[in-house]
Amino acid sequence: MPDENRIAFIDKSGGVFHIGDADIEDFPAVVEMYDNFVPMAVTQGLPPSNPQTRHEWVGNLLNSGANLIAWHEHKVVGHSALIVESERPDGEYLIFVEKSFRNRGVGTELTVAAMNRARILGLTCVWLTVEALNFRAIKLYRKIGFVFCDTGERERTMKLQL
Repeated sequence: MPDENRIAFIDKSGGVFHIGDADIEDFPAVVEMYDNFVPMAVTQGLPPSNPQTRHEWVGNLLNSGANLIAWHEHKVVGHSALIVESERPDGEYLIFVEKSFRNRGVGTELTVAAMNRARILGLTCVWLTVEALNFRAIKLYRKIGFVFCDTGERERTMKLQL
């Protein structure tokens, strides 16, 4: 449910969604999104297809990363996390958006908010891996300023200097 700590956005279809910080208290809502996620375990085995492993993975992200979630009404429809390296000023970025909310601007707003958070955290670089044929995600990442830093055939690494 939206509250004063979440920012409202209008998606490309005219619907409203909210983005805000996520923490362990949001675990049930985030797990529900991942339990219904399609396709499961398609990229680097994420989100994990095994329910117990998936729940542990979500818990670890919420306990250790800088997490943001996108809400539509009372439901989580997107989740992003920055996994910060403790000895280095960089972090790994990951994002998942529920299928029915893709191509509506949710991923873009989550990514912009996450990169703003990365700057606040003092990071100088954010990196991610993406399937080489995931053209929609690559287009999003390029729009934000990420560039390729390898030539992998199945997965590619991209980075953004902040």
